[in-house]
Amino acid sequence: MTLRRFLVSPEALDAEEVALGPDEAKHARKVLRLKVGTAVQLVDGRGNRALANISFMGKNQVLCRVQERKSDDIHMAKLVVCPGLLKGPAMDYLAAKLTELMVSEVRPFNSTRSVPRLKDASRRLMRWERLAGQAIKQCGAANMPKFHEPVEFDEILDMAPAKAARLMLYENEGQLSLPQALEGSWEEIWALVGPEGGFDTQEVLAAKEAGFAVCGLLGSTLRAETASMALASVVRFGK
Repeated sequence: MTLRRFLVSPEALDAEEVALGPDEAKHARKVLRLKVGTAVQLVDGRGNRALANISFMGKNQVLCRVQERKSDDIHMAKLVVCPGLLKGPAMDYLAAKLTELMVSEVRPFNSTRSVPRLKDASRRLMRWERLAGQAIKQCGAANMPKFHEPVEFDEILDMAPAKAARLMLYENEGQLSLPQALEGSWEEIWALVGPEGGFDTQEVLAAKEAGFAVCGLLGSTLRAETASMALASVVRFGK
C-alpha cells in the first residue's frame, strides 16, 4: 500500500522526531484519520524523504518518529520553463502540473500579448508554492520547482546562461521541431513559452538575437498551458 506523504521543511528531516505543520497535521488527523503507529513518508521537496511512524497524535500536534532517511539522487538536466504570464486559474493549474513533470524552475514573464499583470506577485508566488506542495505529495516527485516572480520579456532573455540550451517554443515555426532542437546532451535547458496570444514577431527576433533556437510542436497548435506541459514532457520523457 502506498504510504501517505506529508510535506515538511528541509531542516525538519534532521530531527529524530518531526512535527507536522498545522495544515498537514489537520489533514492527517481530521481527513485521513491516521492513528499512532501508522507508517508515513515525509518529503521536503528538495530531494530528501524519510520513512517515519506517527508517534503522537494530539489536538493541535502530530509527531512522526523518523525510521529511515533517503536522498533521491536522480541525475537529470536542469529544466527552467519560462511561461508567458497566464490568467490566474491557468497559472495555478500549471504550477501543479509542472511539479508533476519534474521542472526545476518556473520563471513567468510579461510579454506584449500577456493579458494579466500581477498586483500582488508575492501572494501569487505563495499560492503556486502551496499548489506545488500538494502536487508533490500526490505524485511522489523528489523536488518541487523553484517559482519566481514575473519579470519582463527582455529580462528573461538576459537571464538564460549561454551554456544552457535556450529554446523558444513558437506556434508559427514549421521547420525545427522541439525534439530536433533538443538533440545533444544538455545539463541545463531554458525554454520560453508564449502567453494566450502567443509571441509577436519582434519578440521572436529578439529571442533569436539573444541566442535562442526557435522551434515548434509540428502539426498542432496548443493552448499556452498545454504547450508548457508538452515541452516539459518531451524534455523529461521524450528522449
